[in-house]
Amino acid sequence: MRRTLVIAAAVAALAVGAAPRVLERNGLAAAAAMPTVASRYNLDQTWTSEEGARTPLRALAGKPVVAAMGYTTCKNICPAIVADMMWIEKHLTSAEAERVRFAFFSLDPAADTPERLKLYAEGHALDAARWTLLTADDDAVRELAQALNIGYRPDGQGGFDHSAVISLIDAKGEIVFQQRGPAASSEELLGKLRALLSGAE
Repeated sequence: MRRTLVIAAAVAALAVGAAPRVLERNGLAAAAAMPTVASRYNLDQTWTSEEGARTPLRALAGKPVVAAMGYTTCKNICPAIVADMMWIEKHLTSAEAERVRFAFFSLDPAADTPERLKLYAEGHALDAARWTLLTADDDAVRELAQALNIGYRPDGQGGFDHSAVISLIDAKGEIVFQQRGPAASSEELLGKLRALLSGAE
């Protein structure tokens, strides 16, 4: 049993060790952090960024991540979610912002191609040095939505009804805090993020 655990730990370390190389190729340099049992980075998923780069989910490890799920043609909840994420980014100092990633995962992989995600990022002036927009297949979307406690379903009009959730994820992939609901203030999440950056969390 002990030998099995040692081997499993070694395999996990090798997997995470690949993360910085993936990030560096896409301009997302960060040091890897060993996932814990509760880490969302244990999900064996590969997403595609707005630049068309194939990116394992665990490639986000190493920095706190402010993450949300939505889709680019959403006219209701998603604009508010992205605006809140941008507000959080705006209220970080330059030094703090360099240590944080912002990730937007599409709920609509059929429509949200890398090209569309890139146009969306450009249209919102999202800084590619900090922001990553990602798309994947339906199975990966469902699995990540479940892992982040996000409910969604087709709305019958070509879009989706979905939870308004912004997740703060630590360097190891654990959820530290979730801002839930379209009327929620981002001040608490910002405070939690700053505490995480200072090592207080």
